[in-house]
Amino acid sequence: VALWDDCFVRYNDPHIGQAAVRVLEAAGFRVTLPKNAACCGRPAFSMGRLDVAKRFGERNAAALGGANVPIVFLEPSCYSMFRQDYTELRVPGAEALAQRAFLFEDFVEALLEREPDALKFKEDAAAITAIHAHCHSKALTDTVAQTNLLKRIPGNTVTMLDTGCCGMAGAFGALEAKYDLSVQVASPLVEKIAALAPGTKLVASGTSCRHQIGHLTPAKPLHAAEVLAAALR
Repeated sequence: VALWDDCFVRYNDPHIGQAAVRVLEAAGFRVTLPKNAACCGRPAFSMGRLDVAKRFGERNAAALGGANVPIVFLEPSCYSMFRQDYTELRVPGAEALAQRAFLFEDFVEALLEREPDALKFKEDAAAITAIHAHCHSKALTDTVAQTNLLKRIPGNTVTMLDTGCCGMAGAFGALEAKYDLSVQVASPLVEKIAALAPGTKLVASGTSCRHQIGHLTPAKPLHAAEVLAAALR
C-alpha cells in the first residue's frame, strides 16, 4: 500500500504516521510513501485557488499513477481531494486515483471483515472510547466503520459522538476575523467532550479537529492509528 504522509503527519505528527505503519505492517502489508508528491491541494482548494490545487493534483497523479496499489489516507481532508475534488478539477487520471483512495480506518476495517485474524490485539487494552468524526469522513464514507474498527479491540466500549463541525475547518478557525465564530461552532462539541466519563479516550482523526479540541478543551485527542498500534499484541 502507499501511505499518504500528509503535510501535518510529515512535519508535525510523525508519530501518527509511524503508528499507521506499525498497524499496516502487522497486517502483512508492505508500506511505501509517495515519491515526488506535492501537497494534496486542500488548503489552496479551500481558499479558492483552484489553479494551484489542480497543479498539485496533476503532480500527485503523476507520482502515484504508475502503480495499482491502494492509497491509504490518515487525513480525511486529503482523502477528499483524491476521492472527489481532483475529478471535479479534471485532473487527468483522477477517476482511477479515486478508486484506489481509502481512509485508514475504512481500509483496515474492510481487511478485518475479510480476515478477522489479520491483526492480533492485547486482551488488556480495553478502554472507553469516544469518536469525533471529521466532516469529510461523514460526507464521503460510512463512519460506522470507524466504530466497528475500534470495537475489535477486546472489551472496548466505543461511542460515535453526535457532533457537527469542530469549527476549525482548515484555516477558517485560525483567521482572526473568524475566530469567535469558530469557537461558537465548536461549542456543542466542547459540551459533548466535557460530559465524557473521566479516562475516556477521545479519537479525532482530522488534524483540524484535533487542534481545535486541544485548543478549547483539556482533552488530548488521538488518531485511530495510535489507538490500534498501542493495542497490538
